[in-house]
Amino acid sequence: MADLQFPSLDLKTEFIEIKGERVLVVSFVGQITNTNAYEINRNISMIFRDSVYNIILELTKLDYINSIGVATLIGIIKTVESNHGKIMIGGLNHFLENVIRLMDLPRQVQIFNTKQEAITNW
Repeated sequence: MADLQFPSLDLKTEFIEIKGERVLVVSFVGQITNTNAYEINRNISMIFRDSVYNIILELTKLDYINSIGVATLIGIIKTVESNHGKIMIGGLNHFLENVIRLMDLPRQVQIFNTKQEAITNW
């Protein structure tokens, strides 16, 4: 899968296999701000082009997220849910931990301190 690049944000993707399931790890590196949020929202569906709806979001290197970015994450979660996939968050920095904990995430979304913890608990 190709990585996606936006102004101030890179999305790095990799497929891994966990317990016989193909899982897409999506790592956010940089910031989601007013200057790049529109382009990100317009193109974020590209992560689903291989029809893999088992996702680990790795957010450790996401330095900043605005309200549009939060909506982007919720959109990813809703897409996964509507396709009967599984989603976990594996890794949050301190700033994002506060933001994510304030979000009303569906109960199915589990949050782990690291990507490796998410993989172990898949």
